[in-house]
Amino acid sequence: MTQDAKQLFFTRKKEISKEKQYYNKFIFNGHFSVFLVILLGAFILGYGDWLKSIPQHINYALIASVIVAITSMFPLRTLLKDADRLFLLPFEKNMELYMSQSLVYSYFSRIGLQILILIVLFPLFFVINNQSFEFYILFAVLMLVMPYLGLLVKWQWYKYKLESWSLHLVLFIVYTSGYYVALEAKHFSSLTSILVLIGLIILLKYQNKNQLFPWERMIKSEQQHHMNYYKFVNMFTDVKHLKETAVRRSYLDPLLITPKNKKFNENYMYLYLFIRSFARGKDAFNIILRLVVLAMILMFWLHQPLVTLIIGSLFMYIILLQMAQFYTQQAYGLWPQVWPSSDTKVIKGYEQFLYRLMFIVGVLFVIVYAITFPVYSYYGLLFFLVGWLTIRNVIKKLKYQESLLRD
Repeated sequence: MTQDAKQLFFTRKKEISKEKQYYNKFIFNGHFSVFLVILLGAFILGYGDWLKSIPQHINYALIASVIVAITSMFPLRTLLKDADRLFLLPFEKNMELYMSQSLVYSYFSRIGLQILILIVLFPLFFVINNQSFEFYILFAVLMLVMPYLGLLVKWQWYKYKLESWSLHLVLFIVYTSGYYVALEAKHFSSLTSILVLIGLIILLKYQNKNQLFPWERMIKSEQQHHMNYYKFVNMFTDVKHLKETAVRRSYLDPLLITPKNKKFNENYMYLYLFIRSFARGKDAFNIILRLVVLAMILMFWLHQPLVTLIIGSLFMYIILLQMAQFYTQQAYGLWPQVWPSSDTKVIKGYEQFLYRLMFIVGVLFVIVYAITFPVYSYYGLLFFLVGWLTIRNVIKKLKYQESLLRD
């Protein structure tokens, strides 16, 4: 039975890997790969310039400790499915090996991010500590060991039926204190955090001797993690398994005024539909908002007019390009069936929506560019030019695709 549990996990893991390989073809396409390369180059360039004149009187150890503490809270991936609460219930006593494999999988699924952060932070602390790095080895050990211990604590915590917020609070305090002592005091006493986590594991494991497997909680948690992955993939291609949700954002109500009688027809219907779906949708709005904020931060941070201009133009292109998936979600949804209309009306409404989005994003980018480089502020018009060319290309492709469907 123990081997069956192990085989079940590896079967589930293989299914997940196969699904991710399929979607990776759409995620890491030509456009996105170029975007990542340029973004990486801009970050390295800006980071290198910033390290030459690092601002003083800032507690970088505390800031880094807080950031790394947050990233060290790895999600617990069990790969359980909804039907498992019924079919695996008699198998509960043999689930310990399954969970051991889940913990290892959860750790290695996220350890790459820790290593990346470790590499990024090294030049900063190497410079501010006069090219000394011995203490950083201790910090690296903590970054690699504590997340796995945190997963062990998380499993026992959930099994004991304690609240998630209390777990995250405890882990945040333990992680932050350990990282801060390693970076600021540079002392081996930071290893006390590891001892605290081990003590928690032993204590909770003793208390959980007679506890049952938390099926409902683990299945719900896994479903949420899987849905978050689908939301990310949905930026690049349609995902059949994704469940659309709506969120009320009262501060966007001025954008959703009910059209007047003369605009209450098929000529304006799809413009209103796209704006409303975007403003009320949970996924597209959050994705675009994050991209805009990230672009503005990079534009403020990079102090080279040409590089900043390229970054802003690239983000404008990516933002508008990602909205192409938004068209397929709405144009083939419920409303076109309730109120049938020509596909030219749908495309026209989508084009008007994209121009409005481009204008808002373009204005924000121009303001940031003008504040950062007042002398070259008129160069910000390039953002609108890139947006206009991108929309033309997107609409041209949509019209061609619809013509093929008609044939």
